[in-house]
Amino acid sequence: MLASPLTRFITDAGDSGVLLPIALVGVATLWLFHSRRVALLLLRSVALACAFIAALKLLFLSCGSHWQPGLTSPSGHACLSAVVYGTLGTVVAAGRPPLVRAAIALVVIAVVGLIALSRLFLGVHTMIEVLVGLAVGTAAQLWFAWSYARMKPLRVDLKVFSLALTATVLVAFGVRLPVESVIRHMAKRLGDRCEIAVAAHAVDLPAPPRPTVASAQTPQPSRSSASTSSASARAV
Repeated sequence: MLASPLTRFITDAGDSGVLLPIALVGVATLWLFHSRRVALLLLRSVALACAFIAALKLLFLSCGSHWQPGLTSPSGHACLSAVVYGTLGTVVAAGRPPLVRAAIALVVIAVVGLIALSRLFLGVHTMIEVLVGLAVGTAAQLWFAWSYARMKPLRVDLKVFSLALTATVLVAFGVRLPVESVIRHMAKRLGDRCEIAVAAHAVDLPAPPRPTVASAQTPQPSRSSASTSSASARAV
């Protein structure tokens, strides 16, 4: 599908080559200038979302064709954008006035939504694949938000935080990590094993029952009874 420069620009904002450095710089900034516990919470959420979406990709790319779930490769862009932008937005919004928090939430939703739509416009993923990616990333973000709220968080220093993240975006934007190709290579190997397992299972299946002699000769009694009846008639 032909992609416009704007669509490419938007989808690049959800690439792992951009989001992973942003997440790591966010963790480092929180660790140094705010709270080590918050930094670990953010790192935990992003790491678990990455691990879960990678496992889903491996699962469906390798053996998904045998289940035919209509799902081949969940969107990593949708997942990472939801968890990274979502968690950073949660940190920035903490302790702000309600209108400011609402504005930050709307910006995050708009950015994540545009990235998810760009994957559809580019024809890279189907709707169900984008929704699964969004579900994984959103679940990780909500877990972070719930844990963060229980800490009664204070405001972060927006000058330091925004400066660090802006510098990271300028340096990393446009960088593409070969994550998808690595996952597909691993999935191909797992898929070969899956094919062998499916073939072995097919061999081990019991053969269908063969018709018995009695069932094979089912029509015979009717002929016998008919001949017997005709014989009896002749005898009379």
